[in-house]
Amino acid sequence: MLRRNIVGIVVLALVWTVALGAQVKDMPRTPIKSINEPRIVDINSAPESEIVAIGITGTIAKKIIDGRPYRSKRDLVTRQLLTKDQYEKFKDSLVAKRPKK
Repeated sequence: MLRRNIVGIVVLALVWTVALGAQVKDMPRTPIKSINEPRIVDINSAPESEIVAIGITGTIAKKIIDGRPYRSKRDLVTRQLLTKDQYEKFKDSLVAKRPKK
């Protein structure tokens, strides 16, 4: 009788652990973003706040917005909105996507 009770308890414990194990789900993994990851800003569509967020001053950002559209990000230098040094500093964060027709 004692043996039957012990076997019953062991079987019940095994069934219980299997049932609980089946209910546990893995949490979906979210990709880890680098803190220093460069932001890419489209100078033809980005609001002023996004342009300022990469380090361009507010007055220059306003001039960039007023001078839209741009064919390439190099237009910022040719239109004398940025100096060559400023352009070299920000060129990896800027892109000029052409507006869809």
